[in-house]
Amino acid sequence: MEAVGRRLAASTPVAPAAGEVLTVVIAGDGAAHDRHGRPTDDPTPRREVGLEIARAWPAGPVAWLGRLCQFEARHDAACRTEDWTTGRFSAEAVASADAAVDRLKAEVGARRVRLVGWSGGGTLAALVAARRHDVVSLTTLAAPLDLRAWTTRLGLTPLTGSLDPGDLALLPALPQVHLYGDFDTLVSPVAARAAGRRLAGPAGAVETWPERHACCWARRTARILALIEAQEAPRGP
Repeated sequence: MEAVGRRLAASTPVAPAAGEVLTVVIAGDGAAHDRHGRPTDDPTPRREVGLEIARAWPAGPVAWLGRLCQFEARHDAACRTEDWTTGRFSAEAVASADAAVDRLKAEVGARRVRLVGWSGGGTLAALVAARRHDVVSLTTLAAPLDLRAWTTRLGLTPLTGSLDPGDLALLPALPQVHLYGDFDTLVSPVAARAAGRRLAGPAGAVETWPERHACCWARRTARILALIEAQEAPRGP
């Protein structure tokens, strides 16, 4: 899929289910580094958890959106290492994902979107949600929503070319669900929940479930959707 001059992998059902709200599941960071911590030549993941979540989603229409250069590194001449390392959440990455959401909406005839992101896909989903006016809810799964705090805690290279959800204005008017895993060693729920709560405000759902970072969110999609729909329901005065 072409999006403001960049290519993004994406998928929609062959026969999309009817509905004015399109759920868009955004992929995680992929294979950004090798086991020695060196940047890879291609960030395409061997296993794409976001795609698993999209395939398991219990109600449609639903689409999956990949990240810059994942599955497309050989077809996008603009790909550079920064796209999946320090600049993985750059202004360009956010703009391309935002434009791709517009195209996905048009393909299925939806008027509004529900953004769901796993891991770094949740980080990107938050940044995209902050610039749109058609988002009915934002859901993140095991996502770092304060990048400076996250990289500092893990001793990672700062994401100097990236936008940070930790700098966003509060979004309490937007229904939100932020879920973390009890056994997640990459995005510690103890350290990460505060950022989710800050974005969601007191009415949002910020919970810790007995999961690991990459497992087993796809098995919980019915429960996740029920929690999302409860957040989307009209709120009292």
